[in-house]
Amino acid sequence: MNKLGKHVVQLLQGLPKASLWSRRMIMKYHEPEYLQYLKPPLPVYDGLVNVQLKGYDFTVLENNAKKVAKIAALLGIRVSECWATPLESFAASTYKPQSTTVEDTYKLNVYERNVQVSLLSGVVAPIFLEAVQSSLAEGVRLSVHPHLPEHEEIRYVPDLELEELQRQLDEIVNPPASKHIKKGF
Repeated sequence: MNKLGKHVVQLLQGLPKASLWSRRMIMKYHEPEYLQYLKPPLPVYDGLVNVQLKGYDFTVLENNAKKVAKIAALLGIRVSECWATPLESFAASTYKPQSTTVEDTYKLNVYERNVQVSLLSGVVAPIFLEAVQSSLAEGVRLSVHPHLPEHEEIRYVPDLELEELQRQLDEIVNPPASKHIKKGF
């Protein structure tokens, strides 16, 4: 330290500490604790929230899922995961008037995309949902719900070949009891 710096430090050490603090610092230091409880808490959805999109057109649904993730990023909402679930196939039949004869049969595929967000603020949530709803294309349905363990199971396509091999392995390890074996007394 040079001479001037030492002189300033000596002067500051000689002053009473109260004169160094500003009035604002003193007031903030002496505020009662109950004042912080008067402020309303900012609600945050602690768990994971799934934004589920369903539709009949794959490309439109995929673009809408990208839009949802982009809107979330613009609003500062953290996107945890995005995933697709296996499609559901339905058959719809039309009948001739006044008859039980089938006129046409239509095969419909319902696709589903999920965008999972976390720590969604209660203040930003309505803005986010309104923006997502207004940006949806026609034919796309929106559903918002908390993440449950069942949603984790639905995401995966069952491997039937693997399940069959597992069943065969269980039969080898634990063979079923035969009816012809005599039981002891």
